[in-house]
Amino acid sequence: MSSASARLAVIIVSYGNPDDVERCLTSLAGSDWDEFEVFICENAGVAAYDRLVAKLAGPDRLLQPIPGGADILDRSQKRLVSVAKCRFQRRANIVRIGLATENLGYGGGVNAWLEPLLGVPGWEAVLVLNPDTEVNRRSLSELVAKSAEGFGMVGASLVFDDTPDRIINYGLHWSRMTGRVVAIGRNAPLGTVPSAEVIARIDAVSGACVLATRAFVEAVGLMAEDYFLYMEDLDWGRRRGTQRIGFASKAIVRHIGGTTIGSAVAVEKRSYLSIYLSARNSILYARRFAGWRWICHFGVGLLFAARYLAKGSSSAGRVALAGLLDGARGKTGRPDVVPGAR
Repeated sequence: MSSASARLAVIIVSYGNPDDVERCLTSLAGSDWDEFEVFICENAGVAAYDRLVAKLAGPDRLLQPIPGGADILDRSQKRLVSVAKCRFQRRANIVRIGLATENLGYGGGVNAWLEPLLGVPGWEAVLVLNPDTEVNRRSLSELVAKSAEGFGMVGASLVFDDTPDRIINYGLHWSRMTGRVVAIGRNAPLGTVPSAEVIARIDAVSGACVLATRAFVEAVGLMAEDYFLYMEDLDWGRRRGTQRIGFASKAIVRHIGGTTIGSAVAVEKRSYLSIYLSARNSILYARRFAGWRWICHFGVGLLFAARYLAKGSSSAGRVALAGLLDGARGKTGRPDVVPGAR
């Protein structure tokens, strides 16, 4: 890190949504925690990167450009072809904006920065944030404080943007029997502290806002990239071994959700890409962690695909089926074309 005081690395993966990123950074600029730097990976190409830098950096913008950075993280990296170094206009925290070599997906976008960070000293934890989140003033300090209690993976009070008094989840639980992912604590009143029994059910913290200590990353490894999008957070948590999961209730994070892929809408209106990846990755994940039960999960997936037909969306049903079949075949990575879509 360029500063010995930067104990926390905040990683944000963008995909052509500069307004979201600006909102997220604005909330970080109001943090009561001083010891952090921000690392943004723009996945949507050169034009999107140029728009993002123009949106964020300049005399009347949120960030002030810093020319000629000499730190190793100021240079292009293995999967970042360009890096713009900036700082907040009203505080000294560094913000680096990197252009990905291609669309790396969510896990790949996180790892594009996390991998080189492992080679530099100074930071003690990484906070992965969705660009469409907004942290409250105490979020960073509360998350760091919780990790200091011996928790390798820490979640916040993730709340709905339009109903910020309600919890989206405390964390995620994966059913080994059905393969369904359950949002633990969904719609609980904000301020409710989950019991130890509830925390024990959590398999992973939502990738929308997850703090992982350096010890966690070094022990568990980087995020899985072959899902491309969805399930990489559960995969990370599932591999945690002896690393413990904690919950910082006073770290409040608002989350819009699905702004880049169209997943935060009614089932029948979700984007085909969201439907396909959800179906495919549920089977990929099951093949890795459920043994032979993945076949049962495939059957459950068929029932969920049928609900699109019940809602009059045969195209969405075909896409979900194609995703399930590709998961069964072990197909991974970024889909160039969504199978089944017409």
